[in-house]
Amino acid sequence: MSSPLFLGLLAAVLALFVLWVWRKQEPRRPLTPVEIDRYCKTIHARFPVPDHQDRAAWVARVRRFAENDDGRDIYMLNLLRYNETMAKGPAAAGSFTGTPHEANEIYEANAKPILMKSGAFPIFAGKVEDANAVGGPDPAEDHWTRILVVHYPSRRHFLDLLTNPQYLTRADFKSYAMHMALVPVKREMVIPDFRQLAIAGAVIVFLSVGWALTLTGGV
Repeated sequence: MSSPLFLGLLAAVLALFVLWVWRKQEPRRPLTPVEIDRYCKTIHARFPVPDHQDRAAWVARVRRFAENDDGRDIYMLNLLRYNETMAKGPAAAGSFTGTPHEANEIYEANAKPILMKSGAFPIFAGKVEDANAVGGPDPAEDHWTRILVVHYPSRRHFLDLLTNPQYLTRADFKSYAMHMALVPVKREMVIPDFRQLAIAGAVIVFLSVGWALTLTGGV
């Protein structure tokens, strides 16, 4: 295969990759009332909630989140605080004998491939360095143990995750292991945007290969 033909094929492959990424990140139409009812019905019936939590109130919050959909992307701030021991309940995690940290590792190993396949992705994850919040005197704001920020191309993507049958097989290993505050955030400024990264990466690969072929006399 000649070098110009190879570069042409490489450019086509990289362009298709960028288009695929772009399509995954494109805004969607807002959720319809029928879709919201379907998601909430599934979540109410199947999502694992520890016995001490009010399932109806939890689903009502999910419904409000869905009803505010404008079709745009959303960033979900996960404030996580591990329980001292696993919560009890009818789900598999209710009888898990490991630590909450070990349970969350099981959850994340199951959730990450599903998340990435959908077009959503974590943009930040970290362990809290100090148990006490610097700026807040309220003890309820203290003792977070893990922070995640996850980008969803739309609220539909988030609800698809919560109702995904494979995801639900291990969702209890998170909800039974920790106290969670999930805070949806609309984008004002993000550096960088994932679509820009995809374009930049494709251009860099193309130019690098072309440059290497030039050095070796292939072009």
